[in-house]
Amino acid sequence: MGDLFGGSTKQTSTSTTDSGPSKFQQPYLQGAFDAAQKDFTSKQGTPYYQGATYAGMTDSAKATLDKLKAYAGSTGLNSANTLSSIGTDLAGYAGKAGSTIDSYLAAASEDPTASITASARAYAADPSIQGVIDASTRDVARTLNEDTLPTLNRNASGTGNINSSRAGIAEGIARRGAEDRVGDISATIRSDAYNRGLSLASQERSNKLNAMGSAASAYQGIAGTGISALGAGTAAGYGAFGAIAGADQSLQADQQGQLDADFDKWRGEDTRAADLLSRYYGIIGNNAWGSSGTSTGTQETKQSQGFLGGLAGLASTGLGIAGGLGWKPFK
Repeated sequence: MGDLFGGSTKQTSTSTTDSGPSKFQQPYLQGAFDAAQKDFTSKQGTPYYQGATYAGMTDSAKATLDKLKAYAGSTGLNSANTLSSIGTDLAGYAGKAGSTIDSYLAAASEDPTASITASARAYAADPSIQGVIDASTRDVARTLNEDTLPTLNRNASGTGNINSSRAGIAEGIARRGAEDRVGDISATIRSDAYNRGLSLASQERSNKLNAMGSAASAYQGIAGTGISALGAGTAAGYGAFGAIAGADQSLQADQQGQLDADFDKWRGEDTRAADLLSRYYGIIGNNAWGSSGTSTGTQETKQSQGFLGGLAGLASTGLGIAGGLGWKPFK
């Protein structure tokens, strides 16, 4: 029992202590803490920003969009329909252009000799040509009947050869000469008429081919204009519907912007208290103000104090360590 209450022992203990901010830091930190607490306290219970957070579309802008929709839905679509209607009508000439081109190719491919010569013969055989021949040979017949033959007959009668072969021969020669003259005149007139018919028939064929080619080109141009009008009508229609859709999107975007602004404002009001507390804690409690240290010491306790005395000493030491672990407020 003597060993329990007498003698001495050596005991080694390790303790961790927080010395806190230095004396140099303390006044500045205290000022910062006081300012943070004052700011936090002053803003507690205050509302989130209550002013407008979204610049909505003006009444003038909305009225303009309404007018745009009305115009696009009436005049714009009507113009598109008119262009499409015109385009449909004009594009129908593409079929006429095709048939005209086929006729042109058929006429250009055929041998023109037969048709031209037939036309020339028909021109030369025209009844009016015979009238020209008769008029041109009238003097020949008149000279024969009124001058040449009577003269031959008078001469034959005066010589007693009125019915002689010589008189008959002379009359035959006179008639043959007159007929040859009439034939030459007629051939010349009909030849001229035939050549004129050839020229006219050839020119007519050329004119016909040119007209058919011009018609085909005109039909193609009209059909192209119609196709362009159809494209313009389609583009105008899409443009009108695009304007309507764009106006609706602008109005919807304006409404959505207001809803987003309202939601952001509600969210700001809902989290204001937590935001203020977080900002306050970020200054006060989110940093280790001061420095921590670890110390190791050896303590000798004499047994003469006795067992109970040793316990009391240990208790006193423990209380001292516990006090050192706590952070003391500073001023």
